[in-house]
Amino acid sequence: MGLIRKTLMVGTMGAVRGSSKKQRVAKAQLKELRVQTKLQQSQLQQRQAAQPAPPAVPPPGWYPSPTQPGSTQWWDGAQWTPAFAPTT
Repeated sequence: MGLIRKTLMVGTMGAVRGSSKKQRVAKAQLKELRVQTKLQQSQLQQRQAAQPAPPAVPPPGWYPSPTQPGSTQWWDGAQWTPAFAPTT
């Protein structure tokens, strides 16, 4: 422990704590780890914001058939069903 730190401890009747070098190194490492974690979190948020939104899917309903011209086919919101109806 340094002379100045010891003098402060004695002069302030223990109000100034004398931490060991090991404690000070651990505290500095923890502070650096927190800085790195915040940096990584901000980088992750930037990457997530930069990703394009998924394409909009049309809602379920009757649409012109892509396979049979002149008829409509039911779209269930995810895929075409085998249900066909004539175009009105």
